[in-house]
Amino acid sequence: MTSEADPGASRMGPGLLLAVFLPLAGGYFLSFLYRSINAMIAPYLVADLGLSASELGLVTAVYFLGFGLFQLPLGVLLDRFGPARVQSTLLAVAAAGAMLFSVGETYGVLILGRGLIGMGVAGALMSSFTAFALWFPSRHLPLVNGCFMGFGGLGALAAAKPVEWALGLTDWRGLFFVLSVATVIVAILVRLCLPRTETAGGPFGFRDQLRDFAKIYRDPLFRRVAPLAITSIATGLSVQGLWVGTWLRDVAGLQPGAIATHLSLVAIGLTVGPVLSGLAAAAARWAGLSLLSLLGAMATVFMVLQALIILEWISISHLLWAGFGLFINAMALSYAILSQAFPRALAGRVNTNLNMLMIGTAFASQYLVGWVIGLWPPSPDGGYAGQGYQAGFGLLLGAQFVAFLWFFVARRDTVAGIEPTH
Repeated sequence: MTSEADPGASRMGPGLLLAVFLPLAGGYFLSFLYRSINAMIAPYLVADLGLSASELGLVTAVYFLGFGLFQLPLGVLLDRFGPARVQSTLLAVAAAGAMLFSVGETYGVLILGRGLIGMGVAGALMSSFTAFALWFPSRHLPLVNGCFMGFGGLGALAAAKPVEWALGLTDWRGLFFVLSVATVIVAILVRLCLPRTETAGGPFGFRDQLRDFAKIYRDPLFRRVAPLAITSIATGLSVQGLWVGTWLRDVAGLQPGAIATHLSLVAIGLTVGPVLSGLAAAAARWAGLSLLSLLGAMATVFMVLQALIILEWISISHLLWAGFGLFINAMALSYAILSQAFPRALAGRVNTNLNMLMIGTAFASQYLVGWVIGLWPPSPDGGYAGQGYQAGFGLLLGAQFVAFLWFFVARRDTVAGIEPTH
Protein backbone atom coordinates (compact mmCIF):
# COMPACT_ATOMS: atom_id res chain seq x y z
CA MET A 1 0.00 0.00 0.00
CA THR A 2 1.73 3.14 -1.15
CA SER A 3 -0.10 6.41 -1.15
CA GLU A 4 0.34 9.95 -0.04
CA ALA A 5 -1.37 10.97 3.16
CA ASP A 6 -4.76 12.53 2.58
CA PRO A 7 -6.12 13.93 5.84
CA GLY A 8 -8.87 15.67 3.95
CA ALA A 9 -10.25 12.53 2.39
CA SER A 10 -14.00 12.33 2.48
CA ARG A 11 -14.10 8.70 3.53
CA MET A 12 -12.12 6.47 5.82
CA GLY A 13 -12.28 3.06 4.18
CA PRO A 14 -12.45 -0.05 6.39
CA GLY A 15 -9.31 -1.47 4.79
CA LEU A 16 -7.23 1.58 5.64
CA LEU A 17 -8.78 1.78 9.10
CA LEU A 18 -7.86 -1.80 9.91
CA ALA A 19 -4.40 -1.58 8.33
CA VAL A 20 -3.45 1.54 10.28
CA PHE A 21 -5.44 1.33 13.49
CA LEU A 22 -5.08 -2.28 14.61
CA PRO A 23 -1.28 -2.73 14.36
CA LEU A 24 -0.70 0.59 16.14
CA ALA A 25 -3.30 -0.30 18.77
CA GLY A 26 -1.40 -3.53 19.35
CA GLY A 27 1.75 -1.55 20.11
CA TYR A 28 -0.09 0.78 22.49
CA PHE A 29 -1.67 -2.23 24.23
CA LEU A 30 1.79 -3.73 24.74
CA SER A 31 3.18 -0.45 26.09
CA PHE A 32 0.64 -0.45 28.94
CA LEU A 33 1.08 -4.16 29.55
CA TYR A 34 4.84 -3.75 29.88
CA ARG A 35 4.40 -0.70 32.11
CA SER A 36 1.97 -2.42 34.48
CA ILE A 37 3.16 -6.02 34.58
CA ASN A 38 5.74 -5.65 37.36
CA ALA A 39 2.93 -5.00 39.84
CA MET A 40 1.99 -8.67 39.40
CA ILE A 41 5.41 -10.28 38.98
CA ALA A 42 7.23 -8.30 41.70
CA PRO A 43 7.05 -11.10 44.30
CA TYR A 44 8.57 -13.54 41.81
CA LEU A 45 11.40 -11.17 40.91
CA VAL A 46 12.20 -10.68 44.60
CA ALA A 47 12.04 -14.40 45.34
CA ASP A 48 14.17 -15.47 42.35
CA LEU A 49 16.80 -12.74 42.39
CA GLY A 50 16.75 -11.48 45.97
CA LEU A 51 16.05 -7.86 45.03
CA SER A 52 15.72 -5.26 47.75
CA ALA A 53 12.86 -2.75 47.70
CA SER A 54 15.06 -0.05 46.18
CA GLU A 55 16.44 -2.47 43.56
CA LEU A 56 12.91 -3.58 42.67
CA GLY A 57 11.91 0.06 42.35
CA LEU A 58 14.83 0.87 40.06
CA VAL A 59 14.34 -2.20 37.88
CA THR A 60 10.73 -1.19 37.33
CA ALA A 61 11.30 2.57 37.13
CA VAL A 62 14.01 2.40 34.46
CA TYR A 63 11.18 1.75 31.99
CA PHE A 64 10.18 5.39 32.51
CA LEU A 65 13.77 6.55 32.09
CA GLY A 66 14.12 4.90 28.69
CA PHE A 67 10.66 6.10 27.70
CA GLY A 68 11.23 9.68 28.81
CA LEU A 69 14.68 10.17 27.32
CA PHE A 70 13.40 9.26 23.89
CA GLN A 71 10.58 11.82 23.82
CA LEU A 72 12.61 14.74 22.45
CA PRO A 73 14.17 12.97 19.42
CA LEU A 74 10.89 11.14 18.79
CA GLY A 75 9.12 14.10 17.21
CA VAL A 76 12.02 14.84 14.88
CA LEU A 77 12.28 11.18 13.81
CA LEU A 78 8.55 10.96 13.14
CA ASP A 79 8.67 14.05 10.95
CA ARG A 80 11.71 12.80 9.08
CA PHE A 81 11.05 9.07 8.65
CA GLY A 82 7.31 8.60 9.21
CA PRO A 83 5.39 6.56 11.79
CA ALA A 84 5.71 3.17 10.08
CA ARG A 85 9.52 3.08 10.08
CA VAL A 86 9.91 4.71 13.48
CA GLN A 87 7.32 2.65 15.35
CA SER A 88 8.32 -0.69 13.85
CA THR A 89 11.98 -0.06 14.68
CA LEU A 90 11.19 0.99 18.21
CA LEU A 91 9.01 -2.06 18.80
CA ALA A 92 11.93 -4.24 17.67
CA VAL A 93 13.99 -2.56 20.41
CA ALA A 94 11.22 -3.34 22.93
CA ALA A 95 11.18 -6.97 21.80
CA ALA A 96 14.95 -7.21 22.33
CA GLY A 97 14.54 -5.68 25.78
CA ALA A 98 11.82 -8.18 26.72
CA MET A 99 13.96 -11.08 25.53
CA LEU A 100 16.92 -9.79 27.54
CA PHE A 101 14.70 -9.36 30.60
CA SER A 102 13.43 -12.93 30.26
CA VAL A 103 16.95 -14.38 30.49
CA GLY A 104 18.37 -11.88 32.98
CA GLU A 105 20.13 -13.47 35.93
CA THR A 106 21.53 -10.28 37.44
CA TYR A 107 20.22 -6.93 38.59
CA GLY A 108 22.12 -5.08 35.85
CA VAL A 109 20.74 -7.22 33.03
CA LEU A 110 17.18 -6.68 34.25
CA ILE A 111 17.77 -2.92 34.31
CA LEU A 112 19.13 -2.96 30.76
CA GLY A 113 16.27 -5.07 29.47
CA ARG A 114 13.62 -2.98 31.18
CA GLY A 115 15.22 0.25 29.92
CA LEU A 116 15.18 -1.05 26.34
CA ILE A 117 11.51 -1.93 26.74
CA GLY A 118 10.75 1.62 27.86
CA MET A 119 12.65 3.11 24.93
CA GLY A 120 10.99 0.70 22.52
CA VAL A 121 7.43 1.66 23.47
CA ALA A 122 8.22 5.38 23.77
CA GLY A 123 6.59 6.10 20.42
CA ALA A 124 3.45 4.01 20.83
CA LEU A 125 1.14 6.98 21.38
CA MET A 126 2.80 9.76 19.40
CA SER A 127 3.54 7.55 16.37
CA SER A 128 -0.09 6.54 16.29
CA PHE A 129 -1.45 10.06 16.60
CA THR A 130 0.90 11.12 13.81
CA ALA A 131 -0.32 8.28 11.59
CA PHE A 132 -3.97 9.06 12.26
CA ALA A 133 -3.41 12.72 11.40
CA LEU A 134 -1.75 11.67 8.14
CA TRP A 135 -4.26 9.15 6.87
CA PHE A 136 -7.63 9.77 8.53
CA PRO A 137 -10.01 12.69 7.93
CA SER A 138 -9.68 15.28 10.68
CA ARG A 139 -13.35 15.09 11.58
CA HIS A 140 -12.89 11.45 12.65
CA LEU A 141 -9.79 12.04 14.78
CA PRO A 142 -11.52 12.62 18.16
CA LEU A 143 -13.38 9.32 17.86
CA VAL A 144 -10.36 7.43 16.52
CA ASN A 145 -8.04 8.83 19.20
CA GLY A 146 -10.54 8.08 21.97
CA CYS A 147 -11.04 4.49 20.84
CA PHE A 148 -7.31 4.07 20.45
CA MET A 149 -6.54 5.20 24.02
CA GLY A 150 -8.92 2.56 25.30
CA PHE A 151 -6.43 -0.07 24.14
CA GLY A 152 -3.99 1.27 26.73
CA GLY A 153 -6.48 0.51 29.47
CA LEU A 154 -6.96 -2.96 28.02
CA GLY A 155 -3.19 -3.45 28.24
CA ALA A 156 -3.28 -2.52 31.93
CA LEU A 157 -6.20 -4.93 32.40
CA ALA A 158 -4.18 -7.67 30.72
CA ALA A 159 -1.43 -7.10 33.28
CA ALA A 160 -3.80 -8.16 36.09
CA LYS A 161 -6.00 -11.27 35.90
CA PRO A 162 -4.61 -12.58 32.58
CA VAL A 163 -1.05 -12.33 33.92
CA GLU A 164 -2.14 -14.16 37.08
CA TRP A 165 -3.55 -16.91 34.85
CA ALA A 166 -0.43 -17.01 32.67
CA LEU A 167 1.80 -17.36 35.73
CA GLY A 168 -0.04 -20.57 36.49
CA LEU A 169 1.18 -21.95 33.15
CA THR A 170 4.72 -20.57 33.08
CA ASP A 171 7.05 -18.38 35.12
CA TRP A 172 7.82 -14.69 34.63
CA ARG A 173 10.68 -15.57 32.28
CA GLY A 174 8.43 -17.57 29.98
CA LEU A 175 5.89 -14.77 30.08
CA PHE A 176 8.43 -12.19 28.91
CA PHE A 177 9.63 -14.54 26.19
CA VAL A 178 6.06 -14.74 24.85
CA LEU A 179 5.72 -10.96 25.09
CA SER A 180 8.96 -10.54 23.13
CA VAL A 181 7.65 -12.71 20.31
CA ALA A 182 4.30 -10.89 20.33
CA THR A 183 6.12 -7.55 20.11
CA VAL A 184 8.11 -8.73 17.06
CA ILE A 185 4.87 -9.76 15.36
CA VAL A 186 3.29 -6.35 16.02
CA ALA A 187 6.43 -4.59 14.77
CA ILE A 188 6.26 -6.54 11.50
CA LEU A 189 2.56 -5.74 11.10
CA VAL A 190 3.20 -2.04 11.66
CA ARG A 191 5.94 -1.99 9.02
CA LEU A 192 3.97 -4.00 6.44
CA CYS A 193 0.46 -2.64 6.92
CA LEU A 194 0.93 1.11 7.33
CA PRO A 195 1.03 3.18 4.13
CA ARG A 196 4.43 4.53 3.13
CA THR A 197 5.30 8.17 3.56
CA GLU A 198 7.90 10.21 1.75
CA THR A 199 11.01 10.96 3.76
CA ALA A 200 11.01 14.57 4.79
CA GLY A 201 13.93 16.63 3.59
CA GLY A 202 15.72 19.53 5.16
CA PRO A 203 17.68 19.92 8.36
CA PHE A 204 16.52 18.84 11.79
CA GLY A 205 16.31 22.46 12.97
CA PHE A 206 17.59 21.92 16.52
CA ARG A 207 18.21 25.64 17.05
CA ASP A 208 14.65 26.46 16.10
CA GLN A 209 13.45 23.75 18.45
CA LEU A 210 15.50 25.16 21.31
CA ARG A 211 13.96 28.58 20.72
CA ASP A 212 10.52 27.03 20.76
CA PHE A 213 11.31 25.15 23.96
CA ALA A 214 12.34 28.43 25.58
CA LYS A 215 8.98 29.94 24.60
CA ILE A 216 7.18 27.02 26.18
CA TYR A 217 9.07 27.09 29.48
CA ARG A 218 8.74 30.88 29.78
CA ASP A 219 4.99 30.78 29.31
CA PRO A 220 3.12 31.63 32.56
CA LEU A 221 0.35 29.10 31.92
CA PHE A 222 2.81 26.28 31.31
CA ARG A 223 4.71 27.16 34.49
CA ARG A 224 1.45 27.15 36.41
CA VAL A 225 -0.10 23.94 35.11
CA ALA A 226 2.95 21.75 34.46
CA PRO A 227 4.07 21.16 38.08
CA LEU A 228 0.61 19.97 39.15
CA ALA A 229 0.16 17.79 36.08
CA ILE A 230 3.66 16.33 36.34
CA THR A 231 3.54 15.46 40.06
CA SER A 232 0.00 14.06 39.86
CA ILE A 233 0.36 11.90 36.76
CA ALA A 234 3.89 10.77 37.69
CA THR A 235 2.64 9.66 41.11
CA GLY A 236 -0.16 7.73 39.48
CA LEU A 237 2.06 6.00 36.94
CA SER A 238 4.81 5.13 39.41
CA VAL A 239 2.46 3.67 42.01
CA GLN A 240 0.15 1.91 39.54
CA GLY A 241 3.05 0.30 37.72
CA LEU A 242 4.50 -1.41 40.81
CA TRP A 243 3.71 -0.36 44.36
CA VAL A 244 -0.05 -0.83 44.37
CA GLY A 245 0.47 -4.59 44.04
CA THR A 246 2.93 -4.86 46.92
CA TRP A 247 0.81 -2.48 49.07
CA LEU A 248 -2.20 -4.75 48.60
CA ARG A 249 -0.07 -7.71 49.66
CA ASP A 250 1.76 -6.13 52.60
CA VAL A 251 -0.73 -3.61 54.00
CA ALA A 252 -4.14 -4.94 52.95
CA GLY A 253 -3.01 -8.56 53.39
CA LEU A 254 -4.59 -9.77 50.13
CA GLN A 255 -3.81 -12.94 48.22
CA PRO A 256 -2.76 -12.95 44.53
CA GLY A 257 -6.30 -13.43 43.23
CA ALA A 258 -7.66 -10.48 45.17
CA ILE A 259 -4.63 -8.38 44.21
CA ALA A 260 -5.30 -9.11 40.54
CA THR A 261 -8.94 -8.05 41.02
CA HIS A 262 -7.85 -4.74 42.55
CA LEU A 263 -5.36 -4.16 39.74
CA SER A 264 -8.15 -4.81 37.25
CA LEU A 265 -10.22 -2.08 38.94
CA VAL A 266 -7.27 0.30 38.64
CA ALA A 267 -6.99 -0.57 34.94
CA ILE A 268 -10.71 0.02 34.40
CA GLY A 269 -10.24 3.43 35.99
CA LEU A 270 -7.37 4.12 33.59
CA THR A 271 -9.61 3.19 30.67
CA VAL A 272 -12.65 5.30 31.57
CA GLY A 273 -10.74 8.22 33.11
CA PRO A 274 -10.06 10.08 29.83
CA VAL A 275 -13.67 9.63 28.73
CA LEU A 276 -15.11 10.96 31.98
CA SER A 277 -12.69 13.88 32.10
CA GLY A 278 -13.65 14.76 28.51
CA LEU A 279 -17.34 14.71 29.45
CA ALA A 280 -16.60 16.80 32.54
CA ALA A 281 -14.69 19.32 30.41
CA ALA A 282 -17.61 19.59 27.99
CA ALA A 283 -20.02 20.11 30.88
CA ALA A 284 -17.71 22.74 32.39
CA ARG A 285 -17.61 24.67 29.11
CA TRP A 286 -21.39 24.46 28.81
CA ALA A 287 -21.71 25.85 32.33
CA GLY A 288 -19.17 28.60 31.64
CA LEU A 289 -16.65 27.19 34.11
CA SER A 290 -12.88 27.25 33.71
CA LEU A 291 -11.00 24.09 32.75
CA LEU A 292 -8.28 25.24 35.12
CA SER A 293 -10.80 25.18 37.96
CA LEU A 294 -11.87 21.69 36.89
CA LEU A 295 -8.24 20.57 36.89
CA GLY A 296 -7.77 21.95 40.40
CA ALA A 297 -10.90 20.15 41.61
CA MET A 298 -9.75 16.84 40.14
CA ALA A 299 -6.32 17.26 41.72
CA THR A 300 -8.01 17.80 45.08
CA VAL A 301 -10.03 14.59 44.82
CA PHE A 302 -6.95 12.68 43.67
CA MET A 303 -4.97 13.87 46.71
CA VAL A 304 -7.81 12.96 49.08
CA LEU A 305 -7.87 9.42 47.67
CA GLN A 306 -4.13 9.12 48.24
CA ALA A 307 -4.46 10.43 51.80
CA LEU A 308 -7.05 7.74 52.58
CA ILE A 309 -4.75 5.08 51.11
CA ILE A 310 -1.89 6.36 53.27
CA LEU A 311 -4.21 6.23 56.31
CA GLU A 312 -4.89 2.57 55.40
CA TRP A 313 -8.65 2.63 54.87
CA ILE A 314 -8.41 -1.01 53.88
CA SER A 315 -12.15 -1.72 54.15
CA ILE A 316 -12.79 0.39 51.02
CA SER A 317 -9.47 -0.29 49.30
CA HIS A 318 -11.21 -1.44 46.10
CA LEU A 319 -12.99 1.91 45.81
CA LEU A 320 -9.89 3.91 46.65
CA TRP A 321 -7.71 2.17 44.09
CA ALA A 322 -10.40 2.27 41.39
CA GLY A 323 -10.66 6.02 41.94
CA PHE A 324 -6.88 6.28 41.95
CA GLY A 325 -6.71 4.68 38.50
CA LEU A 326 -9.51 6.89 37.19
CA PHE A 327 -7.83 10.14 38.22
CA ILE A 328 -4.40 9.22 36.81
CA ASN A 329 -5.69 9.63 33.27
CA ALA A 330 -8.31 12.23 34.17
CA MET A 331 -5.47 14.58 35.15
CA ALA A 332 -4.33 14.35 31.52
CA LEU A 333 -6.86 17.16 31.00
CA SER A 334 -3.80 19.37 31.50
CA TYR A 335 -2.54 18.34 28.04
CA ALA A 336 -5.73 19.66 26.44
CA ILE A 337 -5.55 22.90 28.43
CA LEU A 338 -2.00 23.63 27.33
CA SER A 339 -2.55 22.53 23.73
CA GLN A 340 -5.39 25.02 23.36
CA ALA A 341 -3.34 27.86 24.83
CA PHE A 342 -0.40 27.55 22.41
CA PRO A 343 -0.23 28.00 18.63
CA ARG A 344 -0.88 24.79 16.69
CA ALA A 345 2.73 24.77 15.48
CA LEU A 346 3.88 24.43 19.10
CA ALA A 347 1.13 22.15 20.42
CA GLY A 348 3.02 18.94 19.69
CA ARG A 349 6.20 20.14 21.38
CA VAL A 350 4.21 21.37 24.38
CA ASN A 351 2.78 17.88 24.87
CA THR A 352 6.12 16.19 24.19
CA ASN A 353 7.91 18.36 26.74
CA LEU A 354 5.20 17.85 29.34
CA ASN A 355 5.32 14.12 28.64
CA MET A 356 9.11 14.03 28.99
CA LEU A 357 9.03 15.84 32.35
CA MET A 358 6.19 13.68 33.61
CA ILE A 359 7.84 10.40 32.61
CA GLY A 360 11.17 11.49 34.12
CA THR A 361 9.42 12.34 37.37
CA ALA A 362 7.63 8.97 37.31
CA PHE A 363 11.04 7.27 37.07
CA ALA A 364 12.35 9.20 40.08
CA SER A 365 9.12 8.65 42.04
CA GLN A 366 9.01 4.90 41.51
CA TYR A 367 12.62 4.50 42.62
CA LEU A 368 12.19 6.94 45.52
CA VAL A 369 9.30 4.96 46.99
CA GLY A 370 11.36 1.79 46.85
CA TRP A 371 14.32 3.49 48.51
CA VAL A 372 12.11 4.86 51.30
CA ILE A 373 10.40 1.50 51.85
CA GLY A 374 13.84 -0.08 52.13
CA LEU A 375 14.61 2.09 55.17
CA TRP A 376 12.39 -0.23 57.24
CA PRO A 377 13.41 -3.86 57.77
CA PRO A 378 11.35 -6.39 55.79
CA SER A 379 9.00 -8.76 57.57
CA PRO A 380 9.98 -12.42 58.08
CA ASP A 381 7.87 -13.46 55.09
CA GLY A 382 9.69 -11.00 52.82
CA GLY A 383 7.03 -8.30 52.76
CA TYR A 384 7.62 -4.59 53.36
CA ALA A 385 6.65 -2.51 56.38
CA GLY A 386 3.45 -0.48 56.25
CA GLN A 387 5.31 2.55 57.63
CA GLY A 388 7.55 2.47 54.57
CA TYR A 389 4.57 2.77 52.26
CA GLN A 390 3.14 5.60 54.34
CA ALA A 391 6.42 7.49 54.17
CA GLY A 392 7.00 6.85 50.46
CA PHE A 393 3.46 7.63 49.37
CA GLY A 394 3.45 10.59 51.74
CA LEU A 395 6.44 12.14 49.99
CA LEU A 396 4.69 11.88 46.64
CA LEU A 397 1.54 13.40 48.10
CA GLY A 398 3.58 16.21 49.64
CA ALA A 399 5.08 17.07 46.26
CA GLN A 400 1.62 17.23 44.73
CA PHE A 401 0.39 19.49 47.54
CA VAL A 402 3.26 21.92 46.96
CA ALA A 403 2.46 21.95 43.22
CA PHE A 404 -1.21 22.45 44.09
CA LEU A 405 -0.38 25.51 46.19
CA TRP A 406 1.76 26.87 43.34
CA PHE A 407 -1.15 26.29 40.96
CA PHE A 408 -3.15 28.86 42.91
CA VAL A 409 -0.30 31.22 43.80
CA ALA A 410 0.68 31.47 40.11
CA ARG A 411 -2.87 32.30 39.09
CA ARG A 412 -2.13 36.00 39.03
CA ASP A 413 0.61 35.41 36.42
CA THR A 414 -1.58 33.41 34.05
CA VAL A 415 -2.15 35.00 30.68
CA ALA A 416 -5.31 37.09 30.75
CA GLY A 417 -8.25 35.39 29.13
CA ILE A 418 -7.11 31.82 29.66
CA GLU A 419 -8.82 31.33 33.01
CA PRO A 420 -12.35 32.34 32.09
CA THR A 421 -12.42 30.93 28.56
CA HIS A 422 -10.86 27.54 29.23
